[in-house]
Amino acid sequence: MNQQARTWRRSWPAVATLALAVVVAPLPAMAAEAQPAAKPAKSLVASAEKAAAVAAVNAAAAPSMAQAGTTDLGSSSFFKTKAGAIALVLVAAGLGYTIYSTSNDRIKSPGKN
Repeated sequence: MNQQARTWRRSWPAVATLALAVVVAPLPAMAAEAQPAAKPAKSLVASAEKAAAVAAVNAAAAPSMAQAGTTDLGSSSFFKTKAGAIALVLVAAGLGYTIYSTSNDRIKSPGKN
């Protein structure tokens, strides 16, 4: 009987912590403000009209946005530019270092292939 009492005394803090966590966990959710009632669903026609209006506004703004952009998508390949060449060199250097580091790994363990 003495062994059972010792086991209960050892597990009591864990049981109390678990009970406290179960009681305290939902408190932030209950403290939240009440959510307003959901708006009634729009009809499909109203949603389509709104999307058409947004598309018309975007189409009207397209010429001014094209003038503001400096990227010429009709130019030569990205990899022929200076930035593209730098990107290729960095990718090649990273790949080379990866291959070098895997072949010259200093960890020698029986589990490694």
